[in-house]
Amino acid sequence: MRVSLFRLCLSLACLTGFVAAASAQTKAPAPAAKPPVKAEQPKMTIDTLEVVILIKSTIAALQHANQTGNYSVLRDLGSPVFRERFDQAQLTAIFSNLRNRGVNLSAALVLTPNLSRNPELTPQNQLRLVGDFPTKPLQIQYDLLFLKIGNVWRIEGIIVDAVAPSAAVVENPQASNSKAAEPAKPASSAGKAPPTRPAN
Repeated sequence: MRVSLFRLCLSLACLTGFVAAASAQTKAPAPAAKPPVKAEQPKMTIDTLEVVILIKSTIAALQHANQTGNYSVLRDLGSPVFRERFDQAQLTAIFSNLRNRGVNLSAALVLTPNLSRNPELTPQNQLRLVGDFPTKPLQIQYDLLFLKIGNVWRIEGIIVDAVAPSAAVVENPQASNSKAAEPAKPASSAGKAPPTRPAN
């Protein structure tokens, strides 16, 4: 009787162990660990109002400089590279064509600027704004480059012209043949900013 009872207990223990082992094998495997998600580079956001203010304030500074012949404020609005590249005398010479033609840029202050391309952030973190103002009889066209320094956008490059509306949009700064000023280069790269040049 004792032997039978012992065998019965042993059989029950073996059966319990077998069921436990089988149960463990039928459990779903743990999900594989997901590969770490790479953090995306933060994208710069700039709202429409800020774009309009940047364009209009730059055109206004150029208009005041052309009116007075004093380009110190326009130069002071520039980045360190811009200020090092262009002194007042150079800026005076560069914009002499606009000034001598008597082009008045003031109308741009009461009009909404058009963008011929979306605001573009270059690999050097420069903001490029290209477009025009629907002024008549001449259309004010611009190609502006800004660099954010200490939370303030500073001018890195500027092309402004006043042409007949049927004329082509501001020329590609990379293809500029102007010899009045070489393109301003960012201090840390070989990328070219739009050159400051006289209007044709």
